[in-house]
Amino acid sequence: MRMSTKLVGVLAIGGVMLTSTACGPLSAVTGGGDKASACTNIKTELETLSQNARMPKPDLSNPSAGLSQLKQQTAQMAQQYQNTASKIRSEGDRAGGDVQSAAGRLAGDLDSMANMLRNSTSGGATGMNSFSQITQNAADLGKACGFSGTFRFGS
Repeated sequence: MRMSTKLVGVLAIGGVMLTSTACGPLSAVTGGGDKASACTNIKTELETLSQNARMPKPDLSNPSAGLSQLKQQTAQMAQQYQNTASKIRSEGDRAGGDVQSAAGRLAGDLDSMANMLRNSTSGGATGMNSFSQITQNAADLGKACGFSGTFRFGS
């Protein structure tokens, strides 16, 4: 099973949100109401994803069991990406405007990642958006929500 190196970067999508400094005055920047709440919820979802979605590690001492375990862990990770995409899309719809469009694009990237992970366990095509596009979509969402900070790759 071939895993794309792009996967590491997707774990950093939350970097835009994780390094935000606008938590306190967010409602002043975004106009308050549902938008501020939606952005806070999106940030929480991305933080949770970045903490929980880890590259699967097979049991190398038992290759047959290790492969089965790897496939199961990969399927679970794909589901995490899909669940996060759904929640982000829903929160974006609640916020409306620029948050809705940016959240929709990032959710689409997460859906693509989930599909790539599922396909990788069966030897299927593993295409997804480019890493630079995912990074841009995450930055656009951060900007739409009024978050500021730097995007960090890796740990």
